[in-house]
This record gives sequence, structure tokens and C-alpha cells, in this order.
Amino acid sequence: MEHSKREMCKAQRKIKRCINILQSDMPDICIRQTPTKHILIGNAGLTTNADESSLVELITAVGCGLEALTLIPGKQYSFASFSSPEQAQTVFQAAHGRLDVRGSASPVYMSYVNKVPSDPSPIQFKFPPGLMVLEDFISAEEEIQLMQLIDWGDSPFSIPEGSILKHRQVRHFGYEFNYSSNSVDKEHPLAQRIPPVLMPIVKRFVEEGCMPVVPDQLTINRYLPGQGIPPHVDTHSSFTDEILSLSIGGGVNMDFRYIPSNSEGMKNKPCHYVVYLPPRSLCVMTGPARYEWSHGICPRMTDVVPNKNSTTGLQLLPREERVSFTFRKVRHGECWCRIATVCDSYKKSKVTSQEEKSSSASATMLDDRNAAKLEREHVLQVYDQIAEHFSVTRHKPWPQVLEFVCSLRPGSFFLDVGCGNGKYLGHNNALLQIGCDTSLELMKICNTRGFEVLTCNCLQLPFRDCLFDAAVCIAVIHHLATEERRLAAVSEMLRVLSIGGRGLIYVWAMEQQKGKKRSTYLKHNKTNSHDTQQDESLIAISKNLNFEEEQNTESNQRSIKASTSGASSLPVHVNRTEFVQQDMLVPWKLKTQKKKEGNCDKKGHYEKECRISYRCRGSKTPVNGPSLDAPQTTVLENDIKENYQNNSYKREPQTSGSDPVFHRFYHVFKQGELEALCSQLNVNIIKSYYDEGNWCIIFEKVS
Repeated sequence: MEHSKREMCKAQRKIKRCINILQSDMPDICIRQTPTKHILIGNAGLTTNADESSLVELITAVGCGLEALTLIPGKQYSFASFSSPEQAQTVFQAAHGRLDVRGSASPVYMSYVNKVPSDPSPIQFKFPPGLMVLEDFISAEEEIQLMQLIDWGDSPFSIPEGSILKHRQVRHFGYEFNYSSNSVDKEHPLAQRIPPVLMPIVKRFVEEGCMPVVPDQLTINRYLPGQGIPPHVDTHSSFTDEILSLSIGGGVNMDFRYIPSNSEGMKNKPCHYVVYLPPRSLCVMTGPARYEWSHGICPRMTDVVPNKNSTTGLQLLPREERVSFTFRKVRHGECWCRIATVCDSYKKSKVTSQEEKSSSASATMLDDRNAAKLEREHVLQVYDQIAEHFSVTRHKPWPQVLEFVCSLRPGSFFLDVGCGNGKYLGHNNALLQIGCDTSLELMKICNTRGFEVLTCNCLQLPFRDCLFDAAVCIAVIHHLATEERRLAAVSEMLRVLSIGGRGLIYVWAMEQQKGKKRSTYLKHNKTNSHDTQQDESLIAISKNLNFEEEQNTESNQRSIKASTSGASSLPVHVNRTEFVQQDMLVPWKLKTQKKKEGNCDKKGHYEKECRISYRCRGSKTPVNGPSLDAPQTTVLENDIKENYQNNSYKREPQTSGSDPVFHRFYHVFKQGELEALCSQLNVNIIKSYYDEGNWCIIFEKVS
């Protein structure tokens, strides 16, 4: 009896949490305490791998009168409708907290509701204009032949056209497709052309009117279950009108999202279509589907697809290994579609002479692979090594971020992208909250604090579309080395937000002084607080050192070119001083155990929690800045020279006395830069503001 009572109390707690999620998604559906014809099954839906057959099996085992099942794409719950309240009550009493769905380890949790959603599917299974899907374009025999065409066991970097991306393997023919720019280098074709074995299929493209000419570029992608590709539009100037994708092996859902112009609203406009590509089918993108809609594949293990023979009209299909053959024709010249938001040719035609000058200067910017290496060496590896020290210095939440988190509705699903040590988790217990970060060591710290976290890159979040009600990304995007990667991070954050979901982003500002008010970052420099003339001295010394570096440029040119990550060409910032350029390395001085024992009092209980140490709690000197306690100019000169003249930018830290120093990459944002970045995506900017040396933005996902 006591055991049964405990189980029912547990069931009530579980269903209460499910009800909070439902009411956050569908506030018009009300919970009823007395039996009705409709039952909410709170923890059995398409995202929990429950399907129609398993739910019918559960219900018919204990009752009858089932009229309809409602499964909603992207949700963990479902609904069952019965002929009468009495029949619903029979199933409720037998199954609630007691019986489980086939394949599940926990029982179902149920509640009576007043109604079920009238339009259960927010996803529209339709074709965007200009899209065709030709089923069974190739035979089963041709499919087997194509599956054997590529030996995926080969090391891809041993051949010029091969590469491994995070979520798939790739082979290129004709021209290498650059995923950072969604384009090709027309001046450098590959020696490996489209394989002759494919020519009969290629000729069929022309004969059946799919393409007017034979394609000259082919990209073969291999997707294992759970892998995908971010939404993108192939660059207009690189390829002609038609893009063809042949699917073999398994089928998959492809997401198409309309990209409106800046002046165009979304009223009466479609926002998101889902198209199922069955095995052996050919997807032909032309016109608007090619130019005005992005296409991508969400990384997941299953797909919800239409099924006319199903009661709900939907079916859950497990993904299988899929190989796609994407054929393109390289365009010679520019595109003339004039679609301002997505056409790179149109944007080029509007570039002013000043912008042309800056674009020529940007020719030295990092490519995507080197940018990733720079971030790995000077962000990920650094934070993994300073994690405990960093965590101790990041214990107080910023007020306006905390206000955003605490303002969310109860039951909201909340994500902290780049959560660090979990500083913003656990403040609002009415939320379902999860954090993620690229640093494994910081995630270990979060785990010891009882937070739900996982390790991942902010450019590839392992969550399905439209999952979270709110997300924050605090002090993360400024660690990405190129504008394309920063935009991709915001786009990925937007992808996992639900329609109407809100996001908050903080980035470090280049402007560390607003009017006469200095930021906290500058105030922590004691010299800045007392002697404004000292700034001129700092800047003068910095310029002199830069001049000395320019004098040595010719002799150091060989070593700079040898750098693969680009770090050796970046200046090292002098901590607690004004920024002089946007891209740089910022030192972090790690306090050693020996240093701690000499500097900290015995009551510094924070120090006892970590294997490494830092300045004691009562010290006002910032822990991650150089020591500027002495006001003499000579001391400042020595510190600056130490930063500027040190050429060690490898993973191994440099040392300053007994304290190792690590260098973190930063791109500080100018005023308006964050708004311009977010405005390229389909968001409504609710608020943008400046907060203690950071540019901040709150936005809402509109489609």
C-alpha cells in the first residue's frame, strides 16, 4: 500500500511537469480534473520514439473506444480521443503511472484535457515553388552500383577532393565545394572529374529536362543516422539555375525555409516546408527553391513523414545510411536575379569604393579550416586548461542576464549555449534547463554542481529544430574567428528556438567607455582609476612596439607564413586597457598553488575548492589581468613588452615568473555590428543595449 502511494505521488509530479510543457506550447488547452473524452499522454510522443502502433497497442490492451490519436511533430506528448468520457477513464485508471509504451523504460503519465489541437502539425509537408522530386529516378541495380562507387574507408585527406566534416563525409569532383562560403573556386578545378560510371545518369538529366546542359561539379555526401547539414543557399554567382540531388540508401526529410527581403514581412508568406526525399529519388531545385529558400537536413535519428494510411496522417521512420549525389553547373560570370538578401552578385554591384578597399584588406582573413584551428588552440584548449581558475572568477551572474532568465514562463525549455561553469543555470527552478559548452573541463564542473549539460560546438548544436522556448549565449560568439562562423552560430541558436522563442546574446564591446563612464573592465585597472595620462603612455608604448614589429616584418615573414592558425599575426592585448583593434589575443595569467599560498589569507575558502589558485577574495586586483599594482611607467612598459614581444602562441603556456600565461582569441564587436549580424536572419530584434563593456541583443524568432 505504501509502495503504491509513493508511485502515485511520483506520477503526479511527472504529469505536472508535462502539463507545464503543454501549457507553454498550447495555452488554449486546459487540464480537467474530471474525466473527459480526451487524454494527454505527457511523455509519449514522436520525440520519445513512440509511434502510432505502440500507442494503439497500449490503449487497446486495457480499454476500447479509441477514436483518434494525435501525434505532434517535435513534441514529447500526444493525445488520445475516445467515444465517451467513461472509456477514457477506464484507460486512464489502468495506464496512468502503471503501464509503459513498447520500448520505453518508464510508465506513461496522463491527464484529462478539454480538447486536442485542431491543427496538430506546425510542419507543412509541401513543396516550395520551383522544387520537383522525381521518385525512382534510378533503378535498384543502379543504386547498388552507386553505393559501391566510393570507398569511405579511405583517409579523405590523402586525396585532394576528400574531406571529413563534423557531421558527414564528403567527396568532391570537378570543383571542390567550400562549405564556409557555399561556393567553389572557379580558377582551380580538381583533377578528378565526374566519374565516367555516372555519365549515363548525367545524360538522363539533360534528356528528361532536369538540366539544360551536362553538370561539371559533383559533391557526394555520406550521412549516417543522426547526421545532417545546416540550412544554406548555394552561392548564386558560383552555379547556374539548377541544382540536383540524388538520394540513395535511406530517405530523409529536407527542410526548406523562405528567406524574405529586409523590407518584406512574413504575412501570407510560407516560412517552413518539409519535403521527404525517398531512396532513389532525384530532387530538382530551380527558381525560387534554388534562390529564395534555404535547404538543410536536421541531425536526428528519425523523421516524421506523411502517411495517408495512418490515423494521424503521419509516420515515424528511422533513418538509415544515406548517400547524396549533388550535381551543379559552374556559372561563368555573375548572377542577375537581383534578390538583395541572398544574391552575392547583387551585393557586389552595390559595394562602394570604400568597401572595395576594405574587402581587399580582408583578403588575408582566415579560411574556415584555419579559423577552426585558431579557435581550437586559443579557445577550447585554453579553457580546458584554465577551467577551474576561470570557474572561480565567474560566480556572480550579470543582473540583466539573470533578469531575462527569471522572466521566462514556468515550464519553458531553456538552453544556455556556451554555459561555461553554469553561472546562469539553476536560478529559475520553474524551467526545464540545459547547458552546453565546447570545453569538457567546464562541463565536468557543471556536472559536479548537478546541472544537465553536454559537450558540443555552438556551430553544431545536437538538438532538433524548434525545441527550446528561450536561449542565451553569453560571451561566446566573440571567440569565433570569422564573420561567417559568428553568423552560423547565431543561425544555429535560432534553429533550435521555437517560433516566438526568445534569445539573448552578449559579446565583448570594442567601446569600453560610454561617454565619460568607463566599463568595469577598465575600472579594475588601478592605474586607469587614478591617472588618465597613463592611457596615453600605454598607447604610445604600444605604437612603438608595433613599429618595432613592422621593422622586423620582413625578417619574420617566413615564420608568419608558416603559421597555419593565423595566431602569430595577431597582437596580444594589454589587459585592462582600451582595445586598439578587433581581432587579438587576450592573456590569462594562471595563478599557481605556490603563488596562492603566498598571496591569500587562510580564510580564502574559494581557493580550497580548486587544485589551482587565484588571488584571494579580498584583493581588488583582477585575476586575469597583468599586475599593474605599481604605478611607475617602467613597470607598465615591461608588462606591455612582455605581451607584444612574446612569440609563443602554441598550446603550451608562456610563463611570467612562476605564473603560466595563456592567450585567448577574441573578436570584439563595434557598435551596431551585433545588430547587423542578427538582422541577416529571420528575427525580430526586441532590444539592443550596452551593458558594462558588452553589446547585447534580445531577439524573437518569427519563422
